[in-house]
Amino acid sequence: MGDRTRAGNAMGSAAATVAVIDDDEAARLSIGQMLRLRGYRVETFSSGEAALAWPGLPDASCILCDVKMPGMSGEEFLAETARRPGFPPIVIITGHGDVSMAVRCLKAGAYDFVEKPFDDEVLLACVARAVERTAMRRESEDIRRRLRMLDPCEDGRFGMVGRSPAMLDLYSQIEAVSRSGAPVIIVGETGSGKELAARAIHSQSPRRDGPFVPVNVGALPESTVESELFGHARGAFTGADSDRDGRIAAASGGTLLLDEIESISDRVQRQLLRILEDGLVYPLGKDQPRKVDIRLLTTAKTDLREQVKRGQIREDFYHRIAVLHVFVPPLRERIEDMPLLVSYFLRLAAARDNVPPPKVPAHVLEEMLRYPWPGNIRELRNVVERMVVTACSGEAGPFSPEETQAASRLLSLPASQGRLREALEKTERAIIETTLAENNGEIFATAVALGISRRALYERMKKYGISKEDFKP
Repeated sequence: MGDRTRAGNAMGSAAATVAVIDDDEAARLSIGQMLRLRGYRVETFSSGEAALAWPGLPDASCILCDVKMPGMSGEEFLAETARRPGFPPIVIITGHGDVSMAVRCLKAGAYDFVEKPFDDEVLLACVARAVERTAMRRESEDIRRRLRMLDPCEDGRFGMVGRSPAMLDLYSQIEAVSRSGAPVIIVGETGSGKELAARAIHSQSPRRDGPFVPVNVGALPESTVESELFGHARGAFTGADSDRDGRIAAASGGTLLLDEIESISDRVQRQLLRILEDGLVYPLGKDQPRKVDIRLLTTAKTDLREQVKRGQIREDFYHRIAVLHVFVPPLRERIEDMPLLVSYFLRLAAARDNVPPPKVPAHVLEEMLRYPWPGNIRELRNVVERMVVTACSGEAGPFSPEETQAASRLLSLPASQGRLREALEKTERAIIETTLAENNGEIFATAVALGISRRALYERMKKYGISKEDFKP
């Protein structure tokens, strides 16, 4: 393998490797020393044949190759590597007067060329660009490889997708609390997957064969919370035309999930305390209690201890519901799961629309990896569904952080602001219909007038059931 030399271990295994091919020993030593001083690992070879015989050559980050060498020339080396996929960028080193040869090499696939005698900084800058290109290519390949991981059974547990350290910790928490019958509070940001974690706890518990009853108490009007939870007798209040079992009774023998527990009133907290202590639920309008057997799970967006300090949550109630804790990480803390999640949601959306899953370009996924995802998994799912709806020629539609943030703000409005959300949607629909009418149903002109892409316009038209044919003259 010629006089190949190896850089010292001091550079560390993470340093990029540069292969230097030159039949001039002095040139090899000089270039090698310069590169090592800049932190690169260096492998030197006296011929192209020797370099090709080294198994590690495809894994190098850059190859520097002289053009004129005895035996295999630089052009012949370039032609040989072109037949082997996955080789790193090749920088040709050429003597003065060989520029035409260098141009031929560029057309044959060389990354760049440096003319002798060269300035050290010029060569180093060229190597740095080639190394960066290799790093970006390999990152893109890794992203594409991860996108091909389509089986969520191999990339998650309990119906949840993710193999990041944060998710592995969540799986361990779920396993631990599932063995107990004690109340659990699940803390996590909006859209992070708290209900999925609750369902996982139920499915792994001894109560798995019993009912799982989720109740979003934050979405219930205050006047109906007690009726929904505890049930009521006929005539207990206006509109109570018959007896009704509440959600707590429906969950007997299984698990009750109270979502957004921080929103319930002091009165309901006291009633729940009594149920947790003696297992008796009193429907509205009835004197006789009903015995129930439930395991209580609750969710909260933040640590409730601050609300306890402010008097918004009773301290005795907090300690009763928060015997065990589970923390669900936000998406930004498990961003390495993004390719798996995107792949999973792509398949779900494509199956719903009965279309093949579109491909996501690597640069689009890279943009998604950099986005902070304030709406977490729920926001990601909505984004991927839009990308499927707006797909073209087998490629997923664009990812627009601005549109995503606007949609996230609209979708994250609390239930108490439902009228506001409805009004916003009505306004958006009216604007689209008016603009379509002004442009005689022409999609391109309408999109330009609205200041959005055609794909985004098609997506909104599908959402509101709008047909362009209705606006053509």
